[in-house]
Amino acid sequence: MLHLKRAYGKSLTGLLLLAFFVSGTIATAQRKKKNIETVKRPNVILINVDDLGYGDLSSYGNELFSTPNIDRLVNEGVRFTDGYVSAPVCSPSRHGLLSGAYQQRFGVQWNHDTWKMKHRQDEQIVPNNQKFINQAFSDAGYVTAMAGKINLQGYPKTTFDYNYSLTSSGSNYFPEPTGKYLGVDDKPGENSKPKGGWTPMLWGPERPGEEYLTDRCGRQCIEFIEENKEKPFFFYLAFNAPHTPLQAKKSDLPRVSHIKSEAMKLYAAMVLAIDDNVGRILDYLEKEKLRDNTIIVFVSDNGPANPIHLSLPTWWPKDTPYHLLGQRGPLSGFKGNMWEAGIRVPYIISWPAQLEQNVTFKKPVSTLDLYPTVCAAADVKIPNKTILDGVNLLPFIRGGYDTHPHETLFWYANRMGAARMGKWKFLVEDNKHYLFDLENDIAETTNVSKQNPKVMQTIFDAYINFRNEMPAMRNPFLRPLDIPSPDVINLPVVEGD
Repeated sequence: MLHLKRAYGKSLTGLLLLAFFVSGTIATAQRKKKNIETVKRPNVILINVDDLGYGDLSSYGNELFSTPNIDRLVNEGVRFTDGYVSAPVCSPSRHGLLSGAYQQRFGVQWNHDTWKMKHRQDEQIVPNNQKFINQAFSDAGYVTAMAGKINLQGYPKTTFDYNYSLTSSGSNYFPEPTGKYLGVDDKPGENSKPKGGWTPMLWGPERPGEEYLTDRCGRQCIEFIEENKEKPFFFYLAFNAPHTPLQAKKSDLPRVSHIKSEAMKLYAAMVLAIDDNVGRILDYLEKEKLRDNTIIVFVSDNGPANPIHLSLPTWWPKDTPYHLLGQRGPLSGFKGNMWEAGIRVPYIISWPAQLEQNVTFKKPVSTLDLYPTVCAAADVKIPNKTILDGVNLLPFIRGGYDTHPHETLFWYANRMGAARMGKWKFLVEDNKHYLFDLENDIAETTNVSKQNPKVMQTIFDAYINFRNEMPAMRNPFLRPLDIPSPDVINLPVVEGD
């Protein structure tokens, strides 16, 4: 009997210990599961500005005026020295950014390929099975929104959950007496662009209390976050600035009074407004303790504009020297061509919770990479049948790989084209072929194709193979403008003289 009691006692003790262990294990598992469920996926704010030059930010060498808030992103993230867009003009660049694929796959080479032509008015440019980046986030349970310039087919409809201050390809920055911003939130079929183009050269507002469009978009971004901060969100902040028309706030005049060029004063003030709103958004995120787990990307859609192609000399301020609308730093070219200043842009990714801060990445990357990168960061599945030509940059910027993210990057539109392979840059323009060693000649001053025939042949063959993969442009009877190269028009780097 004693043995039975001892045996029973041991069994009971064992059962109790087993029950305790099992319950503890279950409790631990439940806690872990709860923690996994309560860990919030990162928020994403994708900032895409319009026509900002490579040299327009302090962190990229600008000494004419300061951009401290955008520089905060650099201090809290990764600055890319060789960040490229997929096209040197607005709409094709935005197609590449938002679709994640070379826009040439959809027949989009230039802005006119997205126009509604009679012979293909109802044709879908980007097929429905190619999901835009925001659609991938929507499918993953994110709430999505955008403010600003969309420049894609379907305007004023978009694939975002919410839209604010939507413009198709441009607008005025100050409202009319009615409160309407010409070009913003147009109704279907409405074209509110004034005869002769947008209002040029204006310090405003004309009436007290009117809100500057850049400030409006920044405010709407913050208000959206305030309403949706308990959910993971994706916000595409597509500032129209500093694209023409040159319109800026009178209140910013003191900050640009040292600049001699009136046109550059306006441009600088427009960039300062962008910087101010980036600062307001950062301050709000920090106040709400959202900053660490919010990925912020900052890019431009292409390089600075050359006013000769905008007919701006007709209203160019008297006694103002002719120059680019923006600063290109050490680069050659401008918006509309495939020299470096047309396609290399400021490119910043900041995610304090996961990325090292104040890092400089010097290998070539593309805005095509942003789609797979932020999806990987947020554990968002790439939609089925969606083609991505970019790569996930996270392993590279975390220091995991010493190789280049891309073997080759490509650009082309009709008679213009380019390819970047390591330090080598191939360029074709008006049937002239160039090869540049960007590592030693970032300004593209010396054609070294004859000295490097094997390199030239290799990169040329890759470029031709890429072109041969792509369909024809959607509107072949409308061709890109004959844009002279930098050696034809000797434009100085803007210094405000």
